[in-house]
Amino acid sequence: MGLGLLFPIINSIIIDPQSGFLNSDISIGLRDFYYGLTIGIFMICWFFGAAILGDLSDKVGRKKSLMICLIGSFGGYLLSAIAITIKSFWLLIAGRVIAGFTAGSQPIAQAAIVDISSPAHKARNIGLILLAVSLGFVLGPLCGGFLSDSRFLSWFNFSTPMYFASIISLLNAVVLYFTFHETFEHADTHSHIKISVFRAVEICISAFKHIELKYYSIVLLVMIFGWSNYFSFISLYLNQIYHYSNMQNSLFLAVMGLGFSLGCGYLVDYCVKRFQNDKTVVVALFLTAAEVAITLFATAEWVCWVMVFLIGSTLSVAYSTLLAIFSSLVNEDEQGWVMGVTGSIMAICFGITSLFTGLIAQMGAHLPMMLAMSGLALSAILLILFKPSVWRSS
Repeated sequence: MGLGLLFPIINSIIIDPQSGFLNSDISIGLRDFYYGLTIGIFMICWFFGAAILGDLSDKVGRKKSLMICLIGSFGGYLLSAIAITIKSFWLLIAGRVIAGFTAGSQPIAQAAIVDISSPAHKARNIGLILLAVSLGFVLGPLCGGFLSDSRFLSWFNFSTPMYFASIISLLNAVVLYFTFHETFEHADTHSHIKISVFRAVEICISAFKHIELKYYSIVLLVMIFGWSNYFSFISLYLNQIYHYSNMQNSLFLAVMGLGFSLGCGYLVDYCVKRFQNDKTVVVALFLTAAEVAITLFATAEWVCWVMVFLIGSTLSVAYSTLLAIFSSLVNEDEQGWVMGVTGSIMAICFGITSLFTGLIAQMGAHLPMMLAMSGLALSAILLILFKPSVWRSS
């Protein structure tokens, strides 16, 4: 929810001169750059943090690593809320750095799920945790749009969603502390821990050197490149083409979240029981690429709403199944590491895409949709062409 809260409102905070957050005389080009930096710095820091924290969870356990993530998210979102209140852009960036570095809780939670999952139920259980993420993307944008709209309550403003996100993180940390039991039995809580800012790069390089993982790492990299273009730019696209408001963007992203929920909660389990994992990924990626293409060339606004639901459904099947493939290729002592790898690949793609927001935005709203369509289709083609010997249905 914390991540989903920001996306509907960040465009209005940074881009709209009437928001009052930035000086009104700042150019549109610089505003586009600031928009990309605000999103991109979060994802770049996620890249470094996800790999380090995922690796750390294999040493000190899932619970301690998750606590670090949640406390960091609390501090980062709180600092961001204060920054918006006092209209300090660089303090907002500092909050995004903290929240981004400790945002790697999803891969650790996925590793915890894998710890207690049998091979037959691994994809389904990963789908369940992604279902929780999807529900957050349904509720997050809705809450972001609602909590930032002063028409509902006079004291609601752009900082309210960030205060709400910090409260969610703190409550989550309390619940985790009292209810979560460590799932990783091999954790050495007394081992000496070495943390390096280059650890994320080392982990990613090691994945591409891994004989079995390198094929799927390339596929995931290209897939997330395509997906990041759609997700990062769909709000700008809707603003430019259909002149959407914050609340309309919130509702649109919520429909995407409903598609995620269907895919993670039902479709992925249905598919992995009946089809080989690699074939499921290929078909789901081709379908998602086709749905983005229909969105791009649609002349009716309602088509975009139908397609975003289908995009959420098919993309979640591809992503969940691909994560299950990654998990099946390493032993139980490397689950945190491999989930950290997938999280890092996702974060670096989103980060780089976001940093180029200003440049891409100047070229028109259609370019990101074309890049999204191309990336998703190319990842499916690569998976067909590689055909590594490790392909199997379990």
